Amino acid sequence: MIFALTEAGAYQPLDPVPRDDGNVLAHRDGMGTWRARSITALDEDGAPRHPLEKRYMPHFATCKGPRQQQLPANVTPIRRKK
Repeated sequence: MIFALTEAGAYQPLDPVPRDDGNVLAHRDGMGTWRARSITALDEDGAPRHPLEKRYMPHFATCKGPRQQQLPANVTPIRRKK
């Protein structure tokens, strides 16, 4: 997973492999920091695309969630009540 810094100053998790259907443009700057912006922001700003930018998919869009750990046979699962 890649954590890229957005223009708003937040870190966004991205899948590590570029994808043609991704909606985030990301690249590494001269200091090695990953920078990201959405494709819609690019269209709104009219700013030119950086030559090193590639399309990535946000990890939130592809994550299947944490896997449930399999408990030993002699352990009873306990669920939290909200």
